[in-house]
Amino acid sequence: MKLEMIQCIKCKQDMPKLRLEKYGYKSCVNCSTTGAYRVITTVNGEKDHTWNDIQLMTPEQYSQYERLEASSKGRKITPEFNNFDDNSGNLQGPFTILEEE
Repeated sequence: MKLEMIQCIKCKQDMPKLRLEKYGYKSCVNCSTTGAYRVITTVNGEKDHTWNDIQLMTPEQYSQYERLEASSKGRKITPEFNNFDDNSGNLQGPFTILEEE
């Protein structure tokens, strides 16, 4: 199946026209700024009136959350870029948080 291609509005490289028509994206996957959302679980309430909830966060919000959590525990964190071209089987995403002592 041959896909009809159009230009990405940001990088001007080819991208499938279907990406625009079906999903409304004007930029290619490489230029997309949406990023993968992250989730944290929270426990709310007190005593017998507690409940669990989830919080969806943008990558920027999650990064800020990680920094706040680490600083509250007296740790420093450093993001490290993972190389997916090495076929290592890493499925965690493009970044790994390394703890520094």
